[in-house]
Amino acid sequence: MPTPAQADSEFVSWLSTSSPTVPLELDGIRCGRLASFLDWVAAARAHRVLVLVMAIWLLNAFDLTLTIFAHQQGMLHEQNPVAREMLEAGVLPIMLYKVGLVFMGSYPLLKFRAHRICELGALVVLAAYALLAVRWSTCYELYSLSASDSVNLAEFNLINRGFP
Repeated sequence: MPTPAQADSEFVSWLSTSSPTVPLELDGIRCGRLASFLDWVAAARAHRVLVLVMAIWLLNAFDLTLTIFAHQQGMLHEQNPVAREMLEAGVLPIMLYKVGLVFMGSYPLLKFRAHRICELGALVVLAAYALLAVRWSTCYELYSLSASDSVNLAEFNLINRGFP
């Protein structure tokens, strides 16, 4: 597989040629414009997967930070028994646990990043982390509201439904 820069230059040269040749396949080896185009698409997909995985790591850091702060402030009861034990043991064990899990999950995405299924998988994981970030936002709104003054049930229901 060519490097992304080679794939980009091959695609540009493919666009600039004027001969209407049809790509051939000889003994299982792809030749011609179609091969160049497919290599370029695969390289572009690899770039997108890298960006998606970086965004996953960023949202994971956000989740980890808020999990630690919420636990230290006493407003979080972790439902995951393994993570609960890690939180009780201290900050370093939960950090190693979360980073290890995300590393193991992103390794296959990075290894096979030129495949379409990895791009889809990275999008699904990113969407899940984005929804988790929204839930954290709601959680902190409720926490700050309850810390400032008394909250009645009507305010809680409005916030829980997404109203300001």
